[in-house]
Amino acid sequence: MISQSHLNTRRAEARSEIGPAPERRSLAGAAPAFPDLSLVEAALHLLAEHLEQGLAVTDRYGRAHFLNRAAQAFVARGLLCLEQGGLRGAAPEDSAALRRVIARCAAGHRGGSVRLEGAGGTLLVAASALPGTVAEGAVLLRLTDPGTPRLPDPGVLQDQFGFTPAEAALAVDILAGNDLAASATRRRITRNTARVHLRHLFEKTGTRRQAELVRLLLLCPQPIADA
Repeated sequence: MISQSHLNTRRAEARSEIGPAPERRSLAGAAPAFPDLSLVEAALHLLAEHLEQGLAVTDRYGRAHFLNRAAQAFVARGLLCLEQGGLRGAAPEDSAALRRVIARCAAGHRGGSVRLEGAGGTLLVAASALPGTVAEGAVLLRLTDPGTPRLPDPGVLQDQFGFTPAEAALAVDILAGNDLAASATRRRITRNTARVHLRHLFEKTGTRRQAELVRLLLLCPQPIADA
């Protein structure tokens, strides 16, 4: 595992190469030429821990160096197993498939993916090599449970697109897979009222089709609520 002392040493070396703060000023209006590494690291750590996708960093043998909160939750649910520090699938064939994709990435392949099936559900895994890292052969795994997609907060949609509370509620219902009739029943409104809300969603987002609307809303960034 990469130790904190090693990271501190790397930070100190980077600062010494960059030079003192007054010499690191960027041009007015431009991005900082030499960002504060500790600030960047803190921001990336926060993002990784609160990301809805699972993130794991392993060595070439599947031994875990890091699991974010979502990845730990997948382990707790049995979608992944952690045995003697190594990541495994819920079934032997899944473990073998996971080992193969990790080994290919560690050997220099660009990336790979695999679908793991278990009693607890399905887990989609995308693997990428981490070249130039301290741990040679390190691999980044992105883990997604397609059965439990994270829906946007209605309040965020109101802020981003100017939806009314009723329009935002309908938008979330649609993203959850409900049709207009089911959403109207759920919200205790008539179908005509639901159609009016849907038309307003199209107008406010600049979309014309429901599939286009769904794609746009799922791409909207969400604040980190419990940061």
